Amino acid sequence: MRKCIVFSLLFFCFTFVLFSQQKNPPKKIDLISAEKAIYDKNKGEYTLLIGNVIFQHENTLLYCDSAHLYSEANSLDAYSNVHIKASDSVNIYGDSLIYNGNTKIAEIHKHVQLIDNKITLTTEHLIYDLNAKTGQYYDGGKIVDPENTLTSKTGFYNSDNKNFFFTDSVVLVNINYTIKNDSLLYNTGSEVSFFFGPTNIYSKENHIYTEKGWYSTKKDISEFSKNSKLKNKSQTLTGDSILYNRILGVGVAYRNVTITDSSRNAIVKGNFILYDQKHQTSLATDSALFIQIDDQHDSLFLHADTLIGTFDTVSEKAKLMLAFHKVKLFRNDLQGKCDSLAYNYSDSTISMFYNPILWTEDKQLTADTIKIQLANSLLDKMFLQRSCFLVANDDSTKHRFNQVKGITMTGFFVKGELKKIRVYNNAETIYFMREDNGKRSGINKAISTNMEIEVNENKIKSITFLDKPIATLYPDKDLSGKELFLKNFRWLEEYRPKNKFEIFNK
Repeated sequence: MRKCIVFSLLFFCFTFVLFSQQKNPPKKIDLISAEKAIYDKNKGEYTLLIGNVIFQHENTLLYCDSAHLYSEANSLDAYSNVHIKASDSVNIYGDSLIYNGNTKIAEIHKHVQLIDNKITLTTEHLIYDLNAKTGQYYDGGKIVDPENTLTSKTGFYNSDNKNFFFTDSVVLVNINYTIKNDSLLYNTGSEVSFFFGPTNIYSKENHIYTEKGWYSTKKDISEFSKNSKLKNKSQTLTGDSILYNRILGVGVAYRNVTITDSSRNAIVKGNFILYDQKHQTSLATDSALFIQIDDQHDSLFLHADTLIGTFDTVSEKAKLMLAFHKVKLFRNDLQGKCDSLAYNYSDSTISMFYNPILWTEDKQLTADTIKIQLANSLLDKMFLQRSCFLVANDDSTKHRFNQVKGITMTGFFVKGELKKIRVYNNAETIYFMREDNGKRSGINKAISTNMEIEVNENKIKSITFLDKPIATLYPDKDLSGKELFLKNFRWLEEYRPKNKFEIFNK
């Protein structure tokens, strides 16, 4: 029973195919003209045609100098000055042709040219399907249009939708850039290229690497969406997705974005970064992170809601980095917090604004504005302006703090270590005196126009009062409560980042 069913199905399929072939049988190739026709059965089942030979098959015209016409097989071989007029816009030229009238497949050899309006494809071997209006080559080819030249080992062309698909050693050359990859889809109508697999795009401005994306030659707009990287002289931009407008010089990157500046040993990270080459700026938001790399000493990690960088368009070196809102920074020797910050690369200064706080070792510094001067990536000087306050923890178990306040302060560092602090105008201090053995001997409360503090091994060694000092040394037990604190005292240790990960804590 099963064999009968199978046989019935096979018979039905055979009958259907046979009926279909009888209903729409392939049309014969028509000979339009030739100067000479020779038929010799002893030399083969073909007619030899010589001189200005013209064939017509449906809507296609075929020209050549000579041909073998196989009438029974409905095929022909054409030689010398072969020309196929496939449509009003598509013309194919070559030295020889094998054409099957039943399948409408044309195989053209030697010095092949396919011309479709302004597009020219050249190759040594082309297979063209007149039904599907598609051509393909396997031994190398070149596509030329008014703006681009494209070469590859293999290629496929659809004249209906104007799509070229290239594989193996693909190179697209434009006046502004060169694309190299192993798999590319190019639409000659829209002039958009689609990349599949490792792709390199080279230009005077930058080098782009991606493994998936597209590029519009007309609009100079591109999108890269896999392992993408944009690199110029000194900066490299990477991200999960990158949009780039070459005319505007603007790149936008999303998710896991990193800008690396080799000229400044700096890195900027975020989930959204805007890079504007013409206006010499870059902007990073969404988990924005700035890293100043220092292999010899200590790297700086800084986080803010928004990071803005400016750079020089000629040298493409960074000039200024601005951080806005909820700024926190961490180095092993320095931590900080403020609302906004500016890092000037030209003089290696960091300026902190709006409630800035700095911590170094056991010391806390606050002021209206704090400026840090770096030299060879090490702390060199520190300038505090207005409402300056220095607090150092003397005994955390008893909440006792050495305190200094004044209108302005300047800190001096040697090899990155704080050695001296000068306090100017209305200087005040509360200082817990200790014997050489470390035992507390009293509390020194003093005011002076100016004062100088010596620091050794991150501990206050001595205080020198300058200009009209008034100082009182109290026994340790004589002061308590509010008397142990200068006005506007604040201990802000809870906001201090303990490591580079805590800079993201609110």
